[in-house]
Amino acid sequence: MSERGVLRISEIFESIQGEGVSAGSPSIFVRLASCNLRCAWCDTRYTWDWAAYEYEKEVHRVEVSAVADRLAASAAPHVVITGGEPLLQQTALAELLSRLPAARHVEVETNGTIAPIVELVRRVDQWNVSPKLANSGEPRDRRIFPESLAALLGTERAWLKLVIASTTDMDEARALVEELAWPLERVLLMPEAASREALADRQPMVLRLAEAHGLRVSPRLHVERWSGQRGV
Repeated sequence: MSERGVLRISEIFESIQGEGVSAGSPSIFVRLASCNLRCAWCDTRYTWDWAAYEYEKEVHRVEVSAVADRLAASAAPHVVITGGEPLLQQTALAELLSRLPAARHVEVETNGTIAPIVELVRRVDQWNVSPKLANSGEPRDRRIFPESLAALLGTERAWLKLVIASTTDMDEARALVEELAWPLERVLLMPEAASREALADRQPMVLRLAEAHGLRVSPRLHVERWSGQRGV
């Protein structure tokens, strides 16, 4: 699905990073269109759900050079590549990142189903890897790819971010961490929440689970502040 010189983009905007270990960092987000999963609770369905959204309105084919110019004009220290699933467009993404100064911090958010190409492994400073649990509604053979996850772990710059919707998710989450031999200090639990109310309801439960299992918690600052409003 990747092509040289052009990216299929959903939106570009500046905000704070709301999740993961760099939460709170001023960032410019490049949200790439298309995804290979169909998670039941997805909060960016406009990147892939063409039954509910119009492809022609939501997807913009933009030259890599134009995206690079937009990033160069931003003072935000972090560049966050998100989606959708960004690794569906690896070739053009690598072109984009090759145009950025080496000192510019680059994060890529991925569902972990696709192994990164070598150009991305060399350039990306931080991988925010979120393999989906059964609460996504997707069967395991579509959402868990151990070889791809091992490749991401092998970069030594990857963090595992697991979405927790209920206490019953914890056994599956812990089993996956053990299966992947992922270092516990690089595992974060994150409450599933698309609204401020859902976050307030689930966050205490996730905090208790993380404490009980010796894991970290990812905040959802953008949900807490803007309650799922798009593009902020």
